Amino acid sequence: MPKRHHHTESRLNNLSVNADPEHPVYREATTEMQRRLRYMVYKHSQVFVGHLEFRFPPETETQNDNRHISNAIRKCRMKLKREGIDAQLVWAREQRNSDQPHYHCYPICDGNEVQSAVRIAKFFNDIWAREIGCSPASNYVRYCLPQGQVENGTGIRIRRNAPDAEEQMNDISHWMSYAAKVREKERAPEGCRMFGFTQIL
Repeated sequence: MPKRHHHTESRLNNLSVNADPEHPVYREATTEMQRRLRYMVYKHSQVFVGHLEFRFPPETETQNDNRHISNAIRKCRMKLKREGIDAQLVWAREQRNSDQPHYHCYPICDGNEVQSAVRIAKFFNDIWAREIGCSPASNYVRYCLPQGQVENGTGIRIRRNAPDAEEQMNDISHWMSYAAKVREKERAPEGCRMFGFTQIL
């Protein structure tokens, strides 16, 4: 995704985004997130979206690339597939004042198989712990609650044929676009990717 245009309006591709002139998002990244959301809603009668945050232990050597998150995302998707869970995963790297980056990840899952982010967070936490060499009990992966709307306390679900499906699509697009914000991407090393997306097959 070589181009990085700033987007400052509250809608993009006919969906709500969390942007304004003082808080722009990256247009291309937001579009890729929306694309995967639409794909999953087309594919499944229900879709559940959560929000996970990945962090490093304070003593970890400074990370100048994304090898750990890339490895973890690949292994997590394989784990989900073995469990019979279809999912698209999007992630964003953030680093502003800290020596270490942290990552936001939005699992967009088949809502017939997933109704809560708790199970998904456990999968990711176990894999992330092995990837960065720490105990799973450290819980360096946690789920974050959506603002304004809570589905089982951990995410947002769309039921494709429900009367509120369009509203839920807008809520999720708005929520995910937080990860595409321009702010807090300033300290990414030269040439280091700020976003990652699983492939749509």
